[in-house]
Amino acid sequence: MARIEGTIVIGTTVQHYRITNRLGAGGMGEVYRADDLRLGRPVALKFLPPSLKADPESRARLLNEARAASLLRSPNIAVTYDIGESDGIDFIVMEFVEGELLSTRLSQGPLTLREAVEAGIQIADALDEAHSRGIIHRDIKSANLMRTARGLVKVLDFGLAKFVDRHPATEVTRVQMTMAGMVVGTVSYMAPEQALGKPVDHRADLFSFGVVLFELLTGRVPFEGSVPTEIIDHILHQDPPPVSRLVTAVPPALDAVVSRALEKSPEFRYQAAREMYNDLKTIAAQLEAAPRRTSRVTAAAPPRVESSVAVMTFANITREPTDDWIGTGIAETVSSDLKNIHGLTVIGRARVFDALRNLSTDAHLNDALAIDIGRRLGATWVVVGGYQRMGPMVRITANFVDVATGELRRTVKVDGKIDEIFALQDKIVYELSQGLNVALQGSEVAEIEKKETRSVEAYESYARGMMNLRQATRESIDRAIAAFEDATRHDPEYAIAWAALGGAYSLKGSFLSLTEMLHKAIDLERRALSLDPELADAHLWLGSALLSLGEVDAAITSVREAVRLEPDNGQAHQGLARAFWVGKGDFKSAIPEFERAIELNPDAGYSYLQLGLLLAWEGELDRAENVCRRAVELQEQYISGNAGLQIVGAHSRLGYVHYLRGHYDEALRAYEREMAFIGSSDHALRERTQIELNVKVGAVYHRQARTEDAARHFDRAVKAFDLRVSRGADDPFTRYYIAAALALRGDTVRAIDSLRRVASKYPELTAARVQRDPDLAVLRDDPAFQELLHAHV
Repeated sequence: MARIEGTIVIGTTVQHYRITNRLGAGGMGEVYRADDLRLGRPVALKFLPPSLKADPESRARLLNEARAASLLRSPNIAVTYDIGESDGIDFIVMEFVEGELLSTRLSQGPLTLREAVEAGIQIADALDEAHSRGIIHRDIKSANLMRTARGLVKVLDFGLAKFVDRHPATEVTRVQMTMAGMVVGTVSYMAPEQALGKPVDHRADLFSFGVVLFELLTGRVPFEGSVPTEIIDHILHQDPPPVSRLVTAVPPALDAVVSRALEKSPEFRYQAAREMYNDLKTIAAQLEAAPRRTSRVTAAAPPRVESSVAVMTFANITREPTDDWIGTGIAETVSSDLKNIHGLTVIGRARVFDALRNLSTDAHLNDALAIDIGRRLGATWVVVGGYQRMGPMVRITANFVDVATGELRRTVKVDGKIDEIFALQDKIVYELSQGLNVALQGSEVAEIEKKETRSVEAYESYARGMMNLRQATRESIDRAIAAFEDATRHDPEYAIAWAALGGAYSLKGSFLSLTEMLHKAIDLERRALSLDPELADAHLWLGSALLSLGEVDAAITSVREAVRLEPDNGQAHQGLARAFWVGKGDFKSAIPEFERAIELNPDAGYSYLQLGLLLAWEGELDRAENVCRRAVELQEQYISGNAGLQIVGAHSRLGYVHYLRGHYDEALRAYEREMAFIGSSDHALRERTQIELNVKVGAVYHRQARTEDAARHFDRAVKAFDLRVSRGADDPFTRYYIAAALALRGDTVRAIDSLRRVASKYPELTAARVQRDPDLAVLRDDPAFQELLHAHV
């Protein structure tokens, strides 16, 4: 029996199509399932809005484009069979695809990694077919993608596609007219140029495809909002989080695909669907070949250090985020106090922090997991515990566990008021020391009871600052600065807080190339040292700031003092190595200091990173490659050995080794992996690293005689650098890479001028580099270059 549903009567026949049921509706009409009575097959009929009758030009274009779409031939495209008219209503006849819309499937959660990549390959293939025939879909979204029971993905609604636009003004008008009536779900997939009503080409489809890939992997779209205008604002002005931050085990290459597809500017996006197809096929092959990993804590354990202890961050039992600082604070203080026990080696909090961060996000830190981490760190014992804050009261529990046997040596439980936190921590250290069967000497007791601050408020702010500083993003560094400033306001005598504040300013000034911040960092470190002259961290951070300002001799003196105060501090040796090679161009003195840093901390990612570069410059390419591969492993595991700060550049270093060997394809692959990694990160060095990588990729293309590709990357690097300079961020390291780009593209005068500016800051390093750098070979016969070189050798 016929019944009315929507605007079409179910059970009636339109031409030779019998309507059986309504499938859905969208902004461009209603869709019904029907039986083709001539050919005996099911079809889908899309009835177009009657309003098109009032706009003959738009109607004619839409129907012409539907005819064009009928030419498409791909197993991943729902075929357009026919167009027709009945009772004044236009309709399009399409293949009926039986399966599940991906939007429906995603309401239950994301696809697996392999499923998402496989679906992406099929979508890319469909878009390649359409774009190769000059047809743009314009509405790629999960609600227009059907997956059959056999896993075949089909793109629906190509009947509403359009030819590559030859009348931009017409298309702008159409987009602006339909925007007001467009549903939120469609807006979420719009390319920026589409949302702004600008002319669009096939690259708008690739942006929408990037949104779909993000959604397949995470279960949500990258640009969210409650109303269309909010979503559009996010599309235009916000970068989505990298997929790997939301989903574990996402390889950097897949992060790169999504990130590149979602570029705001069409010029920086993929330029063809076939490129995305090829990249996804490569990723699929790598996933198939890769072993299934069950844990990220897989690195071989370093040699065990006798009588050593690692203090884990204490767990927040109540999971109240505002109390997270307590766990960090307890671990920092207990680690510091345990150092005062004679014969006990305390593994640095930087290494422990890295090991903890290497866990998957859903891991619960229990004794068994702490033991695994202890083995990784080479510890004899681990301290693992938790705390519960209940209003003004806090309960702290600490377990002292033998790593080799798993035996619980001692459990300590203390209760008290939060403003008695220092006394509670002292009690924990006293009680834990009993598990070592040692009697504390008077001097040790005095050092343990010696307080860096007696202000709980200052202590809380310091702990919050350290939590943020270790994330190394622009926002987190700013939050750290605010927290440290609050700590010093509460306690002006809090030396370590002044030192940490100076360290945060030094990091920000170095990352963003802002000299005023470096000068402020120096003042803050000197304030810290006036309160505590033997504070090794203050000497180290002071040296770093001085080095960034080019005050090399003073920097080396300061870092040497940090090494004297703490000879087993790997970060201090790392800092001294950097002072030697950056400040003096003395690679031979720097190499053993990096090696010593690695000996003290086998997870010193930053040391591996820079050691690999120095070995490459010294011509030891085999050693350099091995060291760089270890740096890559640590970078991928988010381990730096540098106060938890994330390192970037390991793939780039490995790529440079390949480049020096003339293995250009391998170099390019490594650079692309680094592009993916930094693109998925909000690291404060992101801009500088992207400029460096564009220069390096351009250099590879230059060697391969791919002139246009090289020029595109060089131009991108120069434009990005000029923008940084216009904001007052001109650093010599990035300017050096720009000099190389200028040299390779034949702009000798500007290249040498840039090198002069670099040499004015770091003359000895510049002289050492330019003699080794193959990208500057084109300058070596130039008299101005020879003059520059002889002035600093």
